[in-house]
Amino acid sequence: MAFAPDEVAELVQLFGHVRQAEEGGFTYFLLPDVSLPAGCAPATLDVLLCPMARDGYSSRLFLSQQVAHRGPGTNWNAVSVRILERNWFAVSWRVRAPLRLAQIVRGHLDAFREKSHA
Repeated sequence: MAFAPDEVAELVQLFGHVRQAEEGGFTYFLLPDVSLPAGCAPATLDVLLCPMARDGYSSRLFLSQQVAHRGPGTNWNAVSVRILERNWFAVSWRVRAPLRLAQIVRGHLDAFREKSHA
């Protein structure tokens, strides 16, 4: 699937090196060393964005390992999923569509943000 060049450029601007790949009819964007929200351990890791409908979600954000955090995304419903010759993990988290690629990533990262008690 083709994505607008300006959206891919925005990913590069925000996350550094980005690699796009196709597998099994899905498009993926590998974003290495992404900083996670405060309070997450580890603080950075590789993420794999699938901006297409998959597994009953409008998009998925896979992480290179499970994360300890106090955010609302605690249901790790994808564990050791093999994509692009690596194992990935994902929480059950929905992001509304349609959004730009960078907005999708940020929306998925909200699963790991600690909710304020204000």
